[in-house]
Amino acid sequence: MAENEGRMPYREEKVEPKVYYMGDHGPFPGQAPTRSDEDIKRDVDTALFYDEIVSSLGVKVSVNNGVVTLSGEVNSDQAKRSADQDAWQVAGVKDVKNELQVRETPTPSRAAGQDLVEAKPPEPIFGEPVSQPQQLQGEQAPPLH
Repeated sequence: MAENEGRMPYREEKVEPKVYYMGDHGPFPGQAPTRSDEDIKRDVDTALFYDEIVSSLGVKVSVNNGVVTLSGEVNSDQAKRSADQDAWQVAGVKDVKNELQVRETPTPSRAAGQDLVEAKPPEPIFGEPVSQPQQLQGEQAPPLH
């Protein structure tokens, strides 16, 4: 009997090459290039600036070794989620710590009468007499002819 009879030799598995993505682009072969924290911060700030949902004025971005920390205030939960997604889309980001606080601005409620505004007085219609405006106390209105 032969020495290797009945045994299958070890088969090497095909090793998939490493790939990485840059935002919505990729996959690219190889290792993702390392980026400086300053470059990552600039790109996250830019992404937040162009996001219509997020008001980037209230968001502070800091980056340490590729870990992005978002702090400050936004107007809604949707803005908080969108800011998180914007940060993840930037190449070189290893993790995102979303510490944003949601400070919702109240929307006026029509049912509660909170949306009422002062109505301007009606404009006179051609041909109709204009009613006299109320006079201050002590003043007399001139007679109409």
